[in-house]
Amino acid sequence: MTDISFLYVMICGFVSGLFIPAVASRFGKVLPADPGLVLAHLWHKPIPPKRKEVSRYVLWQYKWKKLKLFSLCWGLIMALLFACAYIYIGPTSIGWTAGFILIIGFLIAVDQQYFLLPDFFTVPLLFLGFGFAVSTGLISPVDSFYGAVFGYLLCTLSVWMMNFMFKRAEFGAGDVKMVTALGAWLGYTSLNITLLLSFIFFAVWAIITRRRSGAFGPALGLAAVIMLFITYVK
Repeated sequence: MTDISFLYVMICGFVSGLFIPAVASRFGKVLPADPGLVLAHLWHKPIPPKRKEVSRYVLWQYKWKKLKLFSLCWGLIMALLFACAYIYIGPTSIGWTAGFILIIGFLIAVDQQYFLLPDFFTVPLLFLGFGFAVSTGLISPVDSFYGAVFGYLLCTLSVWMMNFMFKRAEFGAGDVKMVTALGAWLGYTSLNITLLLSFIFFAVWAIITRRRSGAFGPALGLAAVIMLFITYVK
């Protein structure tokens, strides 16, 4: 039964990951991504242009092949992460941890394309964090609550100080909500380490690409997944 469950978890991870690029690409059509509007326009059937429109048809084929490649990569990544969560955090909490990993994947993919961390994912991530604390016992509900409050206050004060001192803020509203949600999952101690790791990842990315600005969500999401395993490994 354990082997069957493990295989089922991997299949679920792979299938879920296949949808990440397609779902993420839809947010460009529904900005500012109101939850109801997202649900109404989340799925669509891709219709290729007519073959006689050569340039548009070639571009459509290129984008479609690129989307399928990204979908396969995301599927393999999610299958691996789901499997690791099942093994190292435990099968009893796999539903919660899989949800965390999947939502982080969506947030990373959306932010990479549109520099947006939509409420459609950050708000459910927050509520799932509270549910994770109540249901699994891996983190106490009190620590989960304090972690969320700490994340919100830390980001809010950081934005205030940057505006006060430099007349600009690097944190967006989506970043604040995502950090708040991560605090509910990880608690304030692990959240501090998560933020430190994310700054390091972002700095490395900035040095490699020679860019001074970019989406912070991917660095934050990667750090959060790493800290999830470090914090809750059996």
